[in-house]
Amino acid sequence: MEQHTGVCLNDVQKQAVLHTDGPLLLLASPGSGKTTTLNMKIGYLLLEKKVSANRIMAITFSKASAHDMSERFDRFFSAVTDEKVHFSTIHSFAFKVVRESLRKNGQDFQLIEGNISDEELKKGFDGPDIPLHKKFILKKIYEDTNGTQISDDEMDELMTYISFVKNRMIEGRELDKVTCHVKNASDIYQTYERFKKKRDDKLLLDFDDMLTLCHRILLEDGALLSKYQQQFEYILTDESQDNSVVQHEIVELLAKPHNNLCVVADDDQSIFMWRGSDVTKLLQFEKNYPDATVMTMSQNYRSSQEIVQASNQFIKRNKNRYAKEMFTENSSHKPVEIKSMRNYEDQLKYVTEEIRKSGADEEVAVLYRNNSSAVPLADKLDKAGIKFYMKDIDAKFFKHWIVEDMLNFMRFSYNDKRIDILERIHTKFNAYISKQQIAYLKKKNNQTSVFDTLLESDLPSYQQKNITQAKKQFKAINEMEPDKAIRTIRDKLGYDRAINKMIEKFGFNAEHLFSILDTLEEIAHGLGTLKGFADRLKELEQLVQTSKYNKDKSPLTLTTFHSAKGLEYDKVYMIDLINGVVPSKDDMERYRNKEYGPMEEAVRLFYVGMTRARTDLELLTYNYKGNERVTESIFVMNVRRITQPEGTQTTKRRRKHPDVDLTDETLLKPVEIELGKAVIHKKFGPGVIKEYGGEQIGIQFKEAGYKELLLEFCMENGLLSKPQI
Repeated sequence: MEQHTGVCLNDVQKQAVLHTDGPLLLLASPGSGKTTTLNMKIGYLLLEKKVSANRIMAITFSKASAHDMSERFDRFFSAVTDEKVHFSTIHSFAFKVVRESLRKNGQDFQLIEGNISDEELKKGFDGPDIPLHKKFILKKIYEDTNGTQISDDEMDELMTYISFVKNRMIEGRELDKVTCHVKNASDIYQTYERFKKKRDDKLLLDFDDMLTLCHRILLEDGALLSKYQQQFEYILTDESQDNSVVQHEIVELLAKPHNNLCVVADDDQSIFMWRGSDVTKLLQFEKNYPDATVMTMSQNYRSSQEIVQASNQFIKRNKNRYAKEMFTENSSHKPVEIKSMRNYEDQLKYVTEEIRKSGADEEVAVLYRNNSSAVPLADKLDKAGIKFYMKDIDAKFFKHWIVEDMLNFMRFSYNDKRIDILERIHTKFNAYISKQQIAYLKKKNNQTSVFDTLLESDLPSYQQKNITQAKKQFKAINEMEPDKAIRTIRDKLGYDRAINKMIEKFGFNAEHLFSILDTLEEIAHGLGTLKGFADRLKELEQLVQTSKYNKDKSPLTLTTFHSAKGLEYDKVYMIDLINGVVPSKDDMERYRNKEYGPMEEAVRLFYVGMTRARTDLELLTYNYKGNERVTESIFVMNVRRITQPEGTQTTKRRRKHPDVDLTDETLLKPVEIELGKAVIHKKFGPGVIKEYGGEQIGIQFKEAGYKELLLEFCMENGLLSKPQI
């Protein structure tokens, strides 16, 4: 085939292409040419084994991947074969099975999922009939169950929860064990499922039902299963580490009895657990297929030696994985760089300046864990006149209720006669204004300051003081620069305290909400007026929405780690590498509770980010976000130890104590380090962690006072332990 395609395969790739009979697990390291190998394998089946194209089923994870593979296949083989191989997603195949089965049984159905704007959803619905769309149905069930309206964040989380439990095939009492911050999530889900089945005229189906229903049909309809098993003699799946439990089950059913199944995957790049993917299925491949062959494509053709070596060593932090050694024959370039900044603002300045220096032909990417990181970065780049392409267009930030709250506080500071605005924010600052008082203000409607109207009424003494203070604060806010105004609203008017109460009451995600507030402060910095801030938000919203048109106009890409998978760039900056972001607070909390899966996925996500870079990789961290002290990501610490092994670091180290048992469960582990945590030092006794970043840890001891210690020395010698309860 080399003469037809011009592709020269290495030994492992050739073996994978030639292995056509029986189950094969092809473990493909980043940049190892897996898509090319898969296409060559399909070409071999067609041209050498003379297998008809309609006997081959090639399954990819997404429509984009299917399109990419199809294009590459045509590029390689269109000159030598007219046969068209159908590259399909598992969802499109499942839909085909479901449609065929339901029509055969005379069952009408309707899809209830698709694009709908937030504005349409907020309009709601009139009358007894709910529009037959998934979001409308869930909105109504949520309101009936919880007695309050659902927020955009809750809707997103509820949708994720439903998709997760379906893809993991979770039922019954197990539903309550799945983490979800939405109140009564499992009850809402079960009511939703009953609603879809109660109509006499048609069955209502969402996208995930395609998978679960397809699986049930194949189990129950032996004739239909046999039809597809006989049709597809060879099944090849790409990106199989992203498949959910139900997707794996469907593929396993189709592959029987021949089991001419080629599964291409990398367990180290399984990063979609939150939507149901399950790396366990890959790790149990040889158990499920005792006659299976496992091959490892370990040669990386993408990255420099330094990036490959650091990434390969870093991923070994995970225990639940196939052992493999990624290597490259690419030349050496430069070490992986770690930049530790004083604060978040310094990080933005640094990235902007470095991107400005990049060559016109250099492909550059800035990667981040959360989309909220993109908005202040986009703001900074735009002010510097740097164009960018944003892969994940997420303009929801600008419509978030917290953003609307901040704008309403500012609007109210311009005109404190606006009862309509006060009604939206009166529960979110510390004037203790009740619904009855809002009704009283509406009735009076005397076009004077609402505070003056309230102060003329009969108020409790504590409220008089608070309303007087609030009036002064709002007047002062109107004259402030916007970042100072936001900080005043948060601290002096008590907005942060109100948000914390809402988090406690409704189970909102605290990390997400406060990151939005921090981002708003960052955007507001340097803007002279409140109006300037409001105008800038509109400009940024437009900028984010139109950045998708810059795909071929700008060499700079902004994207999340998740969306960067499968892509590559000359230079990669990984930003916001602090504990609480990557790994997230939830990852760390679950790890402390001996639930290791989320932390291992966070490690894989970081690994995916590292392996996007061809020649230049920089990891960026900082010590302060606003006024808050933050700590360097434990993953950055891991990479530093890899890239600066003991003996090459500038800090002197003493020899480890040979008698220290580092497996002792009472010893403090790096992942358990957080500000405010109580610890016990072997020499200095009990204390509390006050500072943490880079190689240092600062502890306030009960008797010995404040000490700055070398973190690695403490860890290696088992000097810090957890208090025993």
